[in-house]
Amino acid sequence: MKIRMPLEEAERIALKYAEMLAPKCERIEIAGSIRRRKPMVGDIEIVAKPLMSTDLFGFSTGHQDLTLPLPTSKNGQRYKQYLLPEGVMLDLFIVLPPAQWGVIFAIRTGGAEFSRKLVTAKRYGGYLPSAYVVRDGAVHRVDTGEMILTPEEIDFFNLCELDWIKPEERN
Repeated sequence: MKIRMPLEEAERIALKYAEMLAPKCERIEIAGSIRRRKPMVGDIEIVAKPLMSTDLFGFSTGHQDLTLPLPTSKNGQRYKQYLLPEGVMLDLFIVLPPAQWGVIFAIRTGGAEFSRKLVTAKRYGGYLPSAYVVRDGAVHRVDTGEMILTPEEIDFFNLCELDWIKPEERN
């Protein structure tokens, strides 16, 4: 059974794990229901963009491994899930190319219906202009496959022709 906890407790736990991962990250943020300021939280979602690793000569060896010293129930390159000792699930979403921060952070902030609309074409009742598709965490033109840069949420909102919507107002 999924536990629910008060926002303040979930936020304290989320900050603890975000701080553990931060030294390996270019950027890390808490998303999901904590970011939306829901009074009760069922899980913790963190979005992280890892730093590049380099060798002794300064050459890139890939991205830092974002792993917590805990067992995982899902342990992919872009998504890891942990049952924390505090009894709550942590979903870690890792932004790796071609994924764009703006797309992933907006989708993982939610809520579920809002996220679904962000990746659904307008002709099907969503927000995404029909000339685009979200694939691999990035926006691409349907006709050419060209990736559209969305380094921030506001860039994704602008592409969708949406005014800024505060996280706590997203359903």
